[in-house]
Amino acid sequence: MLKSQDLLLMFKIASLHAQDALSGSSSIAWGGLSSIDLLDEDCVQEPQAISTPPRDELWSDISVTIKRIIDAESFGWAGWQAVDDTVSVKSEVSWADRYTVRALSGALGLSKSEISNSLARCREAGLVKNDYETSLPKVNRLALLRITEHALKYFFPARIGTLVRGIPTGFSAPVLSRHLKSAGSVIYVWPDPQGTERGQAVEPLYKSVPAAVKADRTLYHYMALVDSIRMGGPREVEVAVQLLKKGMSL
Repeated sequence: MLKSQDLLLMFKIASLHAQDALSGSSSIAWGGLSSIDLLDEDCVQEPQAISTPPRDELWSDISVTIKRIIDAESFGWAGWQAVDDTVSVKSEVSWADRYTVRALSGALGLSKSEISNSLARCREAGLVKNDYETSLPKVNRLALLRITEHALKYFFPARIGTLVRGIPTGFSAPVLSRHLKSAGSVIYVWPDPQGTERGQAVEPLYKSVPAAVKADRTLYHYMALVDSIRMGGPREVEVAVQLLKKGMSL
């Protein structure tokens, strides 16, 4: 049976896929940008109107693409205050090395044996296989999306706590609040002393999520969307699913 850390691992690998798909290894130099960062602010005013250009279409007008990249880079996407020993996006390893058991262990706060066991469970469930060309782990993104949309809130329900300082999640997360202006006045956060907001505590999908997202902006977007699905009503869930779908290039 799948565990919550298995889903975190799958979203981490999906995040790496999304970064690589945008611009290959140069995505590291862009601070881990992926297609979800390049969505227009008005693209989700209505759930049916969500649209992300395919990769070749996105690059058809280079001036528009450059503007979107600059806007994304300048956007305050991080929901925490950086400190001297906190690096928001690590760039010292090559793109292929980020998929190793050792790298995934360090990125997610799991032991190497936990990563290996998690990969084994996900392979058995049909959620991951090795890429034919690179031999790197590749996520079945459509299956992951369906599990997230239809099953996650029942197997891993969001537990709401008291008011605390933390990292905004759900539609309170910076990159998501720009897409849904009417998300509501209640702020939800993962408890964290470096968080920028005070709001109602939400137990993350896995305990290491708050630390893991600080090194991966795309993973932060994904996990905040996951919480929107775990906590949201029908409209919020529909928007979050569509954003997650486009963010994983489905």
